[in-house]
Amino acid sequence: MLSKKRFKEIYQHTLKWEGGEKLHNVKGDSGGWTKYGIAYNFNKHHFDSLDGFKEMTYDRAAEIAYQNYALPISLELVNGEAQAMLFDMAFNMGVKSAIKCAQRALNLEADGIIGKITKAALKDLDKEKLYYQRMAYYQRVVNNNATQNKFLKGWTNRTNYFLNTSI
Repeated sequence: MLSKKRFKEIYQHTLKWEGGEKLHNVKGDSGGWTKYGIAYNFNKHHFDSLDGFKEMTYDRAAEIAYQNYALPISLELVNGEAQAMLFDMAFNMGVKSAIKCAQRALNLEADGIIGKITKAALKDLDKEKLYYQRMAYYQRVVNNNATQNKFLKGWTNRTNYFLNTSI
């Protein structure tokens, strides 16, 4: 199992790109209100109200991030070099898209499901191959929806950070 200490170390790097504890709502971002990187529109079921969301603590946000993003991608099976990149991908693009990128990087069928074949291969996930799959994903997003182009520079900077930072 992925230790909480290791997870929080990874999560801190993602928070650098998510605005930390600052409550914000970026126009064009489907997640809506965000705090500690937790997007209200995708996590309403964790809160009684928007006001409850706005009062969320770091520890509550870290628990949601762990449960919703680290566990579903079997992060504990991923080699240490690729863990932070894959977690940040799941957090930024969604679990299923991150899994598909990882599967493509592993030359597996990209179905977005972590079954026994994907689980067995995750230990061999290469951070550089994952980087290229992540960049290709963002390019597809922009190609399919030009309004998302405003996020491309930030996504690129974020992806380069996770490629070039040892976590």
